[in-house]
Amino acid sequence: MKATFLFLPLAVLSLSSKNVLAQDSLRSIKIQKGQVYLNLPVSESNPLTKTSIKYEGKLLDQFTLKLTSGKPDYWVFFDVSPYQGKTLTVEISNVHIPIAGAFTNITQGSNRNTTMTPEERAKALQIIFAGDRFPGQDSVYRELKRPQVHYSAQRGWINDPNGLIYYNNEYHLFYQHNPYGWAWGNMHWGHATSKDLVHWKELPEAIYPFGERDAAFSGSAIVDPMNTSGFRKNGIDPLIAVYTSTGRGECLKLSYDNGKTFTEYDGNPILKHQGRDPKVFWYEPGKHWVMVVWDFGRTKLMSTRDTVIINQHVIYTSPDLKNWIYQSGVDGFFECPELFELPVEGQPGQKKWVMYDATGRYLLGDFDGKKFSVTQQMRQYDFGGGYFYASQTYNNTPDHRRVQVGWGRGIIQTDMPFNQAMLFPTELRLKESFDGIRLCPEPIKEITSLHKNSQVLSGKMLRVNAGVSVPVSGEPLHVKAVFEKGDAREFGLNVLGYELSYNSLLGEFSTIQGEKSIKTNYVNPGSEEFIIEAIVDKNILEVFVNGGELYYAMPFNGDKSKVVEVFIKGRGNSSKALLKKLEVHELNSIWKE
Repeated sequence: MKATFLFLPLAVLSLSSKNVLAQDSLRSIKIQKGQVYLNLPVSESNPLTKTSIKYEGKLLDQFTLKLTSGKPDYWVFFDVSPYQGKTLTVEISNVHIPIAGAFTNITQGSNRNTTMTPEERAKALQIIFAGDRFPGQDSVYRELKRPQVHYSAQRGWINDPNGLIYYNNEYHLFYQHNPYGWAWGNMHWGHATSKDLVHWKELPEAIYPFGERDAAFSGSAIVDPMNTSGFRKNGIDPLIAVYTSTGRGECLKLSYDNGKTFTEYDGNPILKHQGRDPKVFWYEPGKHWVMVVWDFGRTKLMSTRDTVIINQHVIYTSPDLKNWIYQSGVDGFFECPELFELPVEGQPGQKKWVMYDATGRYLLGDFDGKKFSVTQQMRQYDFGGGYFYASQTYNNTPDHRRVQVGWGRGIIQTDMPFNQAMLFPTELRLKESFDGIRLCPEPIKEITSLHKNSQVLSGKMLRVNAGVSVPVSGEPLHVKAVFEKGDAREFGLNVLGYELSYNSLLGEFSTIQGEKSIKTNYVNPGSEEFIIEAIVDKNILEVFVNGGELYYAMPFNGDKSKVVEVFIKGRGNSSKALLKKLEVHELNSIWKE
């Protein structure tokens, strides 16, 4: 996503001056011992304001936010814990921004070309304050629309998961983050850690934009235990982030304190090209690093006279993470590339490499460390209309599982101080199905640690108008039903008002709520058994069919019942199917006090 920012000149004058412009542009604030947050009041109806925070003239962060001089809708904050006892300077000015991008309609509103008056700016500056807490902290994770089993940030917008790695006995989740507003923008790397991939602790921002006209876009994280890069220091192999600095190219940042702070690599950028979103991993057979990165500016010769600009996932290699050599490219992909190897279940010794992009399209093939050779043509991973997006898998997992986290794109939390969420972590497998090999996600096994008030039924015969009903207290829920299809032409689940059903006559799987429906072609002739699994949480629904052969995520809105029903449909009462097993688990929150 790109946005063009046209900033007005900023007056940098002493607050002690009697000049009115200085009073509405700049304020110095001394951070006292114990103060952690510099709190900024936000109103979504206000125009965007350019804000800079500096220490002794050095820029700490620069961003736009909907600063208010009146009653805030909510408060956002800048972490000032490293600056206790020091004086910071806050500078503000008006902004005129003709926004472009996929999220214009839900991020900026209709007032983006208005500005604050000098009096409003002066008053807003005086409302800003430092403290040991931020307003609203007492209700964090308990807000009305807060997802309870899907990760979201305390404040602000999030999108692509970044830098997924297991490092120093913790799972690290970095992500695209606007810490200063409900809308997309101000791209930083947010940061959270977990011991179990389920319960998360949010940490301060990990990576900040490099400068005024820069954003910290997506990338990956690695560790270099063989010290090929020479970055080891005092016996510590740093956590290395490889990301797109939009004003420069692909860059490295190093952390020697478990991802709490990152330092700039002096040789940045390590790669310049027209693209973004590097995924880096060590290729053991070749003893070298591999970077697969999206490139939208590569020229391809079509004939002796004609060339065309193409989108590719491009492969580079390096012996040391610093010097990169172009090797090959694969056409037809969009952003956020991935490349990894998985065994094919049921085929001993058979492995395939998977290459995919942000949209959920994937190829299967062979990879020799430099070139990806396609053996199975493009497939679609997600069938839910694009709500699953920009997923990434973990590097360095201790049990060698291929664990994936995706972003629930466009599943918004209106009227909240936070927006968007990560989808539930899944384990990926390659399975031989009726139409070739499919990439299949299933919820990670750790979901069982959240189960409570579980209800399990088995061996129930289903007939038309004679199904099974299980009452629940509400969401979040984890539901799994195993059917023996029998002669029923249509059967399925109704989860709190969402109908998930399979029509074997039409070869169609459907999701229906009220008058809204999504229908997906899905033929399943190979087995009499049919499995439907779902995770529901506030406004998020995730569906897994037959162990992930079919998967999608979508908004879970509208009126909700407090019942899970299993049914079959058809004419007359002669059709029947067997409910072999039904599991209905209410879920504890992932948010610990």
